[in-house]
Amino acid sequence: MPASPSTDDSSRVRTLLAHRGRLASLLRPDPTLFERIGGRSVVARIIDGLYDRIEDDDSLRAMFTRTLTSERMKQKAFMEEWMGGEPDYTRHHAYGGIRNRHGHIHITRASADRWLSHMSASLRDHIGEEPLVEEVLDTLRPLAHGLVNEEKPVRNKWEMRCHREKRWRQPAKMAARGQVEALKRRLDEEPGILDDPRHGAIILGEAASRGHTPVVALLLDHGVDVNIPSAHASDIMMTAHCAARSRKKEETADFLLERGAVYDVFSACFLGDLTRVSELLEEEPGLVNAHDPACDLLPVTPLHHAVYGGHEQVASFLFDRGAETGVNSTALVGYAAGHGQTTLVRLLLEHGADATRIGCGRWVLDDEEAALLIARGADVNYPEGNWIWTACTGNNSQRDDPAYVQALLDRGARIDTVLRGAGALHFAAKAGFTGVMEVLLDNGAPVDAPSEKGETPLFYALKAGPRADMVKSVDLLLSRGAAPTQEDSQGKTPLAIARRMKRPDRERIVALFEAAIPLATA
Repeated sequence: MPASPSTDDSSRVRTLLAHRGRLASLLRPDPTLFERIGGRSVVARIIDGLYDRIEDDDSLRAMFTRTLTSERMKQKAFMEEWMGGEPDYTRHHAYGGIRNRHGHIHITRASADRWLSHMSASLRDHIGEEPLVEEVLDTLRPLAHGLVNEEKPVRNKWEMRCHREKRWRQPAKMAARGQVEALKRRLDEEPGILDDPRHGAIILGEAASRGHTPVVALLLDHGVDVNIPSAHASDIMMTAHCAARSRKKEETADFLLERGAVYDVFSACFLGDLTRVSELLEEEPGLVNAHDPACDLLPVTPLHHAVYGGHEQVASFLFDRGAETGVNSTALVGYAAGHGQTTLVRLLLEHGADATRIGCGRWVLDDEEAALLIARGADVNYPEGNWIWTACTGNNSQRDDPAYVQALLDRGARIDTVLRGAGALHFAAKAGFTGVMEVLLDNGAPVDAPSEKGETPLFYALKAGPRADMVKSVDLLLSRGAAPTQEDSQGKTPLAIARRMKRPDRERIVALFEAAIPLATA
């Protein structure tokens, strides 16, 4: 194992990777700061003070989600890690970069300054020592200002959404379609679209990955940086050159090299170019564990790019040269397992990668992978309720997949898990997943278990969307003994709700209920 890089080595690495962005080099304070300000309890009070102020600030509050509970939790984890505490933010809330995470939010210089003002006030309330407060702010200021992506303020969430759509989403679609003339007119009409380098990188990446060289040329002529990466597969940050090469758009990739694209170690690892990786590490060994500057605070290394590209040989080579799995190793294991790359999973685990937080996934369907991961602490119940969210709710284009749910249960998923006050059978009924419903019932899910509002799965079946076969769901639950007249906490019954529905199949559903009443009262 090579020695830790010297300061000079680190400086050379930063210089070699400067083309991918430099915000990360400004982001971290002294790692002893966490202990010097008082540790976890003080961080918690600082963040609570910040978010209490945000709650009362109408201009900032609209930029956040409906409830700030989750945001407070994530921000506390972030601040702890950022100041030198445990890397729980990376382990539990890992994203492809802090700029990427905030890219969908309209952030002006004024809003960044308001956030900094609230943070400054909370720091002074809970730290007290002005030199420590200023030490925190010296790093937070460039971080907050580095997230600015708009100039003009907007008045509400709707205007914010429309503004984002207008600014870069439509140009990105034009670039993806190769509509060079339409895009040229748009840029002439509104040149500010490309003011934010992140937006320019997204548009360039869309064109490059589809081989639209004339669009790429247009964007570069308008000043888009050829080397700033944008998020692609699973939030891996990829340059336009890498995106083009990964899609076999060789002409476009070669053109980008002619226009100054750097073929760096991250791109070479993602593309599986072992020769190039070897050349770069021979020139600068410190690159083997370099953090991708495009990912800001998230520690993403060449190993991550090799794994996300699916290249076991390159990953093995990196390990031979001293690569470490690091604190962000869960992402490595989760990605390899989720894509059926069993040999990569084994390689990562052999080198100390953490499998305990990968949670549920389709790896449960593969006996070999499941045995490997469970032996290393993988738990399908982590985080609490997530297996229900990913398999029973119908979100993210999920399908009725009884084999997957049975595999989850076989690997230890708890049938009594509760998500948002209800059980797995409730959500499967609402999604209209009758195959999953049967599996859950066969594995002991109570047919009349009440939610926190006293609603049984039968109530949830009546909340299904128009695409669900409500007749089939209701019939299944009733045939398994569901009570059609059981009351919820407000005294309502499934039968009463069914009678008031305005669906075309209402009469069939009501008939099922009425036929079941004598059986329920017998």
